[in-house]
Amino acid sequence: MTIYLDYAATAPMRESAIEAYVTAAKEVFGNTQSLHDNGSDALKLYEGCKRTWGDLLKVRGEGVYFTGNASEGNQLAIRSFLRGRKGEQREIVTTQLEHASVLTTLHELEKEGYRIRYVPVGKDGVLEFDEYKKMVTDQTALVVIQLVNSEMGAIQPIAKCAAIAKENRVPFHCDVVQALGKIPVDLTSLGVTSAVCSGHKIGGPKGVGIVWLNPSIHWESTYEGTVHQQGFRAGTIDVPAIVSATIAAKEAISEQKQVFQHAENLQSYLQEHLPKEVEMIGKSVKKSPFILGVLLPHVEGQWMMLECNRHEMAISTGTACKIGAGEAMSAMSAIGIAQDAARKFIRLSIAKDTTKQELDTFLLILRNSMAKTTTR
Repeated sequence: MTIYLDYAATAPMRESAIEAYVTAAKEVFGNTQSLHDNGSDALKLYEGCKRTWGDLLKVRGEGVYFTGNASEGNQLAIRSFLRGRKGEQREIVTTQLEHASVLTTLHELEKEGYRIRYVPVGKDGVLEFDEYKKMVTDQTALVVIQLVNSEMGAIQPIAKCAAIAKENRVPFHCDVVQALGKIPVDLTSLGVTSAVCSGHKIGGPKGVGIVWLNPSIHWESTYEGTVHQQGFRAGTIDVPAIVSATIAAKEAISEQKQVFQHAENLQSYLQEHLPKEVEMIGKSVKKSPFILGVLLPHVEGQWMMLECNRHEMAISTGTACKIGAGEAMSAMSAIGIAQDAARKFIRLSIAKDTTKQELDTFLLILRNSMAKTTTR
């Protein structure tokens, strides 16, 4: 692809991350469970990565665990906390805007007897806080709310929400995948009980999810007999991939302020130059500038995605984990957009290498497509 505008789906690996992976794979290939020197070297490197992630997320490193991806991390964190709670609480508070991995897990839990309560959200994608406060009660077993929505970039008031959960002694799980390296992520300040992020969204390898569970909160293994990572996840730990993701995270966080300003400038530029018939979803002050959700006036999002692809440009019609299964439609419905209009949704997602010239190319493709439909 000549122009890539789908960074929320995945980002190309950083050269430093590739180099780190290759070096670790060659030199520190032992199994962290093995008692010989090769295993001990791998274990030391793994534990060093845990400490680094703790520093990056502003939390205790012993609560860091690694999974095969953030989707698995969400599933394991949610179920581990619920297994660890011995009370009678059977309600889970969340929103309709969560990632597919969360919504799928909650649908499964609903079949297992949990009641899922969805907090309403406004047109900007931000939850209605007064309604949220009413929903968190002594019957709540868990709150699950993401920091940044992957469709429109809405940023939720996580610190305020987590404080309410804490008052009611309810664990709070937060998906920060679309936030890490884009906006400040300080898990201690946010007050969450657990969080999940992903290596490949920030220039690390695919196949690495990062989970933090507050060490002071009790949880139990989702799968009995699991011995790796204190029982959180089964399977030999992929140390080279973890090292690579850690290097990518350090770089992404070090660049965050500068890259955020760049993204804000590009978001403003796109808003100023979009045809007046085209609507950008969400208020810029309440959203991440890295995710640009757009409603088209003339064609379905799938058509526009293919048209851009024909011009060697990559955009999206929604979260890649659930393309064709209605996640974007669900998010649009949650913010009050009718189904026919929601089909005309597309998502552009940008990064430090995105340029105004690339956005100009998108705008040209968009205007040409609108002209064609007008003259038919």
